[in-house]
Amino acid sequence: MGERSGDRVLEARIRGGVVVSELNHLSESLLSKGFGERDGGNVRYMDVEALYLVEEGWMRVVDEDGGSLGFNELLRILGARSPNLWRDYVVYRDLRKRRYVVKEGFGGELRFRVFERGEYGEKAARYVVAPIYEGRDTTVEKIRRWMQVCRSMRKELILAVVDRRNEVIYYKASLVDLRNV
Repeated sequence: MGERSGDRVLEARIRGGVVVSELNHLSESLLSKGFGERDGGNVRYMDVEALYLVEEGWMRVVDEDGGSLGFNELLRILGARSPNLWRDYVVYRDLRKRRYVVKEGFGGELRFRVFERGEYGEKAARYVVAPIYEGRDTTVEKIRRWMQVCRSMRKELILAVVDRRNEVIYYKASLVDLRNV
């Protein structure tokens, strides 16, 4: 994308609580980089994608009255229906800054599918990321269930722990058979 001025900024709207843009050369360029999903003649963006694109200056989101929404206002609107939006956004932004393509995961807690660098569009996602806040209880049983789901899909489970400073620490989860140790 590089250029972020004038006609190089994608214009999107919020429709029914979802950020959507028309399918055009700018949205096609973003699709090729793993942003958004085709939806007929439009492109639909995850909340975290829209926030990231706005923060990076690649997208401008307008409300129903045609007014431009800044990052904080968009966060407030989208966050009203998603209590973990900030946590998820922090993880999404960190993964994108590390040059990973990040797509919607498999339900609430298995939040993201993450593709190896350079493999988006060629291979399936390798990782499933479960964001959690530092200091919040998560049971071993819950992590075991997540691992079973990931193994059934041939994906690796990554726990993304968001600390109080909004820094993300990643842990790869794996099963250990202690009977043979």
